[in-house]
Amino acid sequence: MTKGQTSQTDSEIGLFDLGDGDSLIGRLTLAGSKTLLSLNSKSHLNLTIASESHILGSLNDLTKVSLIDCISFGTGSRGREGERNYFADVFPHFVVRGNQHLTPSEKAILEVHFVIDDATTLFYDFDAFGSVIDARPLIEQVVAANKIDRDIPIGEHPQVLYFTGKQQIFCADTSIGKVSAYHAPSWNFGGPNGVHIKNTIRVRVEFGDAVEFRSAIDRVYVLRNYLGLLVGRPQKIRDVRLLLKSDPHKPIVLDVHWSFCPTRKKDTSERRPHPGDVLIDAVREPEAFSKVLAEWLVREPTWSDARGRFEAVFEKARNYDIDRLIGSANMFDILPATAVPGDVEIGPELQEAKRIAQRDFKNLPASPERDSVLGVLGRIGKASLKRKVRFRAQSVLDALPESFPDLLWVVDQAVDCRNYFVHGGKPQFDYGQHGDAVWFFADTLEFIFGVSDLIEAGWDIKEWNGRTSVSHPFGRYVRGYSMLLHRLKLASQSPAIVSRAGRGEGPDADVSMNVKPVI
Repeated sequence: MTKGQTSQTDSEIGLFDLGDGDSLIGRLTLAGSKTLLSLNSKSHLNLTIASESHILGSLNDLTKVSLIDCISFGTGSRGREGERNYFADVFPHFVVRGNQHLTPSEKAILEVHFVIDDATTLFYDFDAFGSVIDARPLIEQVVAANKIDRDIPIGEHPQVLYFTGKQQIFCADTSIGKVSAYHAPSWNFGGPNGVHIKNTIRVRVEFGDAVEFRSAIDRVYVLRNYLGLLVGRPQKIRDVRLLLKSDPHKPIVLDVHWSFCPTRKKDTSERRPHPGDVLIDAVREPEAFSKVLAEWLVREPTWSDARGRFEAVFEKARNYDIDRLIGSANMFDILPATAVPGDVEIGPELQEAKRIAQRDFKNLPASPERDSVLGVLGRIGKASLKRKVRFRAQSVLDALPESFPDLLWVVDQAVDCRNYFVHGGKPQFDYGQHGDAVWFFADTLEFIFGVSDLIEAGWDIKEWNGRTSVSHPFGRYVRGYSMLLHRLKLASQSPAIVSRAGRGEGPDADVSMNVKPVI
């Protein structure tokens, strides 16, 4: 079984306690989203499981399993020749396995470890492992180091493989615990089949005080989203492990099967990220990496809703539709007040007009139209969506003033386009004929949101901009900005010309336009 998420079905028999003192025989099948516990009993089963409930079990090999966040799929029975058997199916969102049970409410977890699939790209520690080009001057010393009591013949072409022993890649004290990444190599002892060193890069979170299960999983999910942003695509999580409070000489480690483990939709057009394009180099700049991570996590409690919307559109990769544009704009509306401009000061005449209008409309019978007008009146003096996006864009312009000419004009066009698809009215130009412009709007909003967030956390965008290519979506945006800006300006003046180029008929149509539009 692959921890965190299985790639194949793993089915085992055991006894499971439903909390009423009786243990039932059941078959636990670990199969990702099709994970299932099938229970059987000779007596009637009245199984009602709330979503927060858990079931403890022991498999035939004595492995302890804790099924967390269980949902009942109902009960039934079957009979034959006067006998009747009762059964029930339960779906667990998590299955925790090991030598000890874990109830979700107990604060017993000291550390959580997990693996992301692009770890070797994000943490590109090239020099940690290697082989000696000419091992002849060293081979006698290496062979003798094992102190084997027999002669080992040495040939003409010796090979020496090595791991430098530097396990830790970075370590940061953050608001969610001490976060680090480290090498976890494994190796064999040689023989006629050869010798190898295999490595896994793991992420670890150490909690100052023990936490309960959901708190540990929430922190894994937040880090998964952050690390995916840095590497340029959503990350698949696997091999989740929990370290419990225990005798330090006999640590208790539990494996987690996550039925709906975060993953990434397959997209054959998506390039594999390149180490040179990651936003921050944790290997060569561990202090900078740690600082930005810590500052980014400080704001997570107040930014979580908006960042959740960002992650939802970020996961779409190069698949575009109108809902993506709308979502990319709406995330600015739910930013905390500290991240957007304050209220606009309005003069006394406008204040009085607003007061009178609100009074008059409140006196009218309730209707959707009346409530809509009152909503508009209530927003007078509040920062508009355009003002919010412009405010966030300013940090990008301050950092790279020469890279994004007319960015604020593009922002206004993007919000106008979003408003058309939300409220209707008159479009600025024919959006249906110029899908490339609409996708440019979505990319602009996502770029501004993600980049401004990182800049405020201390990210050196100038350093990244000097080395990035186009395997990261932010790099594609930067490198393709001038061309897409040109197309947008043509679209607002002469739609027929731009529509041909937008469909791939222009000489430079392949630049950053490998998208899958869905309308």
